[in-house]
Amino acid sequence: MISLLPLQATAESPVASEYAVKAALVFKIAKFVTWPDQAFTGLSEPLSVCVPENNPIAPALSTLSGKPIHGRAFSVRYVSDNPIVSSDCQILLVTKTSNKRQTAFLKAISSQPVLTIVDNDQFGKQGGIIGLKVKQNRVQFEIDIAASENAGLDISAQLLQLAKIMNKRQGT
Repeated sequence: MISLLPLQATAESPVASEYAVKAALVFKIAKFVTWPDQAFTGLSEPLSVCVPENNPIAPALSTLSGKPIHGRAFSVRYVSDNPIVSSDCQILLVTKTSNKRQTAFLKAISSQPVLTIVDNDQFGKQGGIIGLKVKQNRVQFEIDIAASENAGLDISAQLLQLAKIMNKRQGT
């Protein structure tokens, strides 16, 4: 089960632990998401998280490469700041920078089976599926149910119980 993970700063690297915690959270979140078959080109294709090279979370994510999720190896792909998401990218981690082009990009891929995780305070305005934020020294997350359904992703009820929910399904 996922819990809200506390940040543990060290004297040498107070910021590094935030990225390690967020990387671990991204990995754990992926365990509670089911992608449709068309999100992969084959049974042996890895579960790939696409992250901009300049994103400080990238090194922490790389330490998780090769670990299994749903029978697939977790893989980190480095992309430009404006990636073209293809069938080999199941998770897109959006950088902290917020701009109009990024928001338009997220909206353009909103119907593709890509789990978009936004690591900034503009989550609700940008159209991502999951938003990460630090509050009271803990990494917390929000989930936009409508966005996940639009992308064709199934998010486990266990994960939903731990998140702040945005745009609930009709009838719930």
